[in-house]
Amino acid sequence: MNIIMIVFITLGILMLAAMFYNVILYQRPGIYPPKKILKARAASLGSIGGILFAAGVLFAIFFK
Repeated sequence: MNIIMIVFITLGILMLAAMFYNVILYQRPGIYPPKKILKARAASLGSIGGILFAAGVLFAIFFK
């Protein structure tokens, strides 16, 4: 169970970091890919990352 917890928390943190990277790219002018795609990508990475991180924390709390 510890491995699952570590994997979920690590994937969650990595996806949240990727979300922040896409948000920074979104704020820069004149970039490729278009801002619409970056906004959608940041939203999906953030939601999936948040869910995985929350699941990992819940595993850590309930399955010690």
